Amino acid sequence: MCQLIPRYLEYVKILPNGAILVGKNIVIDGHAKRPLRIITHVHADHIIDLEDSIRECKEIIATKITLDLLEALQYVNSNLLPIFKVKKRPLDYCERYLYENEEIYLLPVDHIPGAAQVRVELKSEKVSIGYTGDFKLTQKTEIMRDLDVLIIEATYGHPSYRRSYKESVNSLLADLVKEGLKRYKRVYIYAYHGKIQEAMIVLREYGLTEPYIVPSRVYNATKILEEKYQFNIGNYYKDTEVLKLKNTEGIVFFKHFNSAKHRRLDGKALHIVLTGRILAEPFKKLDDYTYAVSLSDHGDFDDLVNYVVYANPKLVVIDGSRRGYAEILREHLVEKGFYTIVLPERKGEEHR
Repeated sequence: MCQLIPRYLEYVKILPNGAILVGKNIVIDGHAKRPLRIITHVHADHIIDLEDSIRECKEIIATKITLDLLEALQYVNSNLLPIFKVKKRPLDYCERYLYENEEIYLLPVDHIPGAAQVRVELKSEKVSIGYTGDFKLTQKTEIMRDLDVLIIEATYGHPSYRRSYKESVNSLLADLVKEGLKRYKRVYIYAYHGKIQEAMIVLREYGLTEPYIVPSRVYNATKILEEKYQFNIGNYYKDTEVLKLKNTEGIVFFKHFNSAKHRRLDGKALHIVLTGRILAEPFKKLDDYTYAVSLSDHGDFDDLVNYVVYANPKLVVIDGSRRGYAEILREHLVEKGFYTIVLPERKGEEHR
C-alpha cells in the first residue's frame, strides 16, 4: 500500500486558496487554470475566485440548483453573466460526464440545497477519487466507497466537537420560534445564505405557517427553490412588501447573519442567530431577547470519522486549506489505521 501513495498524489493537489485539483483537467471549489471548475455548493468559501474561473475555465459544473442560486444570489457579476450562461454545465446527481478520460459524477449530500459530492474516475490511470465537500452524515448523504483517494473536510475535526443534540435541534428551533411568535408576534432569524433556506424548510416541516419576510436576494433564491425545484416553503414576501400583509399577528423575518449586530433589543421581538459553531447545548441565551442556535450544516467529529470508516479508502486526504482541525483529525484517522495526509502541506511538516 505505501508504494501506491506517491502515485495517488500525482492526481490530487490542494492549493492554499482552497482549490482542489483532481486529475489533469478538474479544479473543485476554488480557481486554477484548468478546463473544468466544479462547485459543490454556494457557500462563500467554496465559490472563491468564481469570476476568474468564468473567464479562464471552459466549463462551470454544478447541480442545477447550485447554478441557479449563484445567479439568484448575485454571485456572478452582471458583466460576466452572459459568459457564465454559456459555460455552465448542470449535472444531475449520479449523471455521468466524461472529459478526456476523466469521468465525473455529482453525488447527493446533506448540506444546503443543491450541494453535492464529487467522484472522479481517472479511466486511463484506473484511479478513483472522491471529494465530500461539506456534509452532514445522514441518510441523505451517499457514502462514496471503493475509492483509492477520499478528500474530506475537517471543519469540526476535533473530538471536542460532538453534537449530542443533532437529531433534535430542528424541532427545538421550531419550538423556540413558535414560542417567540406567541410572546412577541415577531421573530427575527439571522443566518448566512444557504442556512437561511435550510431554516425556512425546517420550520415548514415542523408546522410553522406564518409568513416569512426576506431581503430581495433571498426572495429570488427562495422563489427558485420553491417554484422550480418544489421545495415546501410558501407564504414568503420581500421586505418591501411587508405592508401588503393583511394579518400581522405573527411574522418571521429572515436577515443575513451580519445584520444581527444591528438588531433592536426593544422587547418587541425575539431574535435568533443561527450559528454553525458547536455549543454545549443546542441553544444559548445571549441577552433577554436573543438566542444563538447551533443549526449546523456540517458533520461533527463523529460524522467525519464515521464517513471515513464506512468509505474505507486506500488514502485519506484532509482539506487543510479551510478553517477546521485537519491535523488533529489526521492523528485520529492514523490511529484507526488509515493512511492519511493533510494538504496543502505546511512547510517543514511531515505526515505519517
